[in-house]
Amino acid sequence: MQGLFAFIVLTLTAAVRYRVVMVLTGLLMASVVVLPWMIKHDGSAQGFTQILLTYTLGTITFLLGFSTLWISCGSLAREVQDCQIQMLVVKPIPRWKIWLGKWCGIVILNAALLAVSTSAVYAITLMRANQLSDAQKRVLKNEIFVARVSAKPPIRDTDPLVQEYMAQRLEENPELAKLDPEFFRQQVEEQVKAAQQVVRPGYLRRWSIPVADPQNVKDQPMYLRIKFFTSQPYDTSTYDVVWEIGPPETPQRVQRQMDISPESPVEFEIPPNLLDPEGNLVIDIYNDNQEVLLFPPEDGMEVLYRHGGFGWNYVRGMLVILCWMGFLAAIGLAASSFLSFPVAAFVSIALLIVGFSGGTLAQVIEQGGVSGINHETGRKDSSSAFDTLAIYLAKGMLKTINTVKDFSPISFLSTGRSITLGILGQALTQIVLLMGGIFSAFGIWAFTRSELATAQGNQ
Repeated sequence: MQGLFAFIVLTLTAAVRYRVVMVLTGLLMASVVVLPWMIKHDGSAQGFTQILLTYTLGTITFLLGFSTLWISCGSLAREVQDCQIQMLVVKPIPRWKIWLGKWCGIVILNAALLAVSTSAVYAITLMRANQLSDAQKRVLKNEIFVARVSAKPPIRDTDPLVQEYMAQRLEENPELAKLDPEFFRQQVEEQVKAAQQVVRPGYLRRWSIPVADPQNVKDQPMYLRIKFFTSQPYDTSTYDVVWEIGPPETPQRVQRQMDISPESPVEFEIPPNLLDPEGNLVIDIYNDNQEVLLFPPEDGMEVLYRHGGFGWNYVRGMLVILCWMGFLAAIGLAASSFLSFPVAAFVSIALLIVGFSGGTLAQVIEQGGVSGINHETGRKDSSSAFDTLAIYLAKGMLKTINTVKDFSPISFLSTGRSITLGILGQALTQIVLLMGGIFSAFGIWAFTRSELATAQGNQ
């Protein structure tokens, strides 16, 4: 541990000498102090949050991410190029300790910069919140400066319904037995799923959403977040929906009528203490329109309620961002373990660009390849071995990218969502240990195998 600690100190000392660290400190302070004062919000809690949290924290994350890649790429590559690393590797210290010490040093530097900048954002946010009106302060307190968890309707097991419906269809029409069994089952599954999601014109549909801790939400406001679709693509119309919320046939039950638009989430407050004795929130929706309304099971119906305070939620969000910085440090160090500084920086940035091109990878999978696409059908008429390889690579890369991209602490904080310890543990496991571990293992292997004595001669 003594050797590892020594390399951590050396990495921090070398990082401070880089001009990029001094420039970064100035940019961070400018983003914390100047940006919120330059961009004015509209006086609403949502506009206030957009400026003070979303823009400012987003800028801090971008600056730290860029500097992390820059420092980590130069930390090894420049020392190899300047023949400084040779003075370290001749000592009886394994190379993995040198590599790991540099990674720990960069992460500690990021932790210090992140702590200072985000603490300033937190203080400024609380201070400027007092300038809002009383009504907007209440919105800020209940919807943003809070850690809310969500409850969704339980997803039913549709297999028994599918089997029953298939048997019924075959009994009514024996000719269906000639169809491909997989195709027939897939069609029936789609019909059963649709029946679980739609509200037909003139009909009422009931959802019963269990709340995990009913005592925790007693006397606390709750929020209903809904999202629905219609058969019309890009529908901009509004639809009259009647809501009845609360225990059926009791005085607690409340009714609300709203004109809402499809395809975009709508969130509104509902009174407290509307749970039934079993801890379920019963919601009835009456469709008073001529169009079928479809509520997807993933995000069609969601109840948000208070789970904790904003302060610790903010700290957990910053720790998730630090996990991202550790992952970027592993990418930069892995690239600089066997490449020169300019090439390592280029490769690292290229990997990030690929990471943000998930839509392109999904399109390759959907189209069935990368060449010879039929523009009328949007797919390939015939696949080659190259297309098959491209699909497998796209699936693997997309799964890897989604593993890391699923964690967005800034959007959680700006909408008052709870970043639980489970989410933090998942981020640490998937971002740092899994994905960062893969790049670290490769970087340590490449650094161990490289012939540093001939590095200068090969430049």
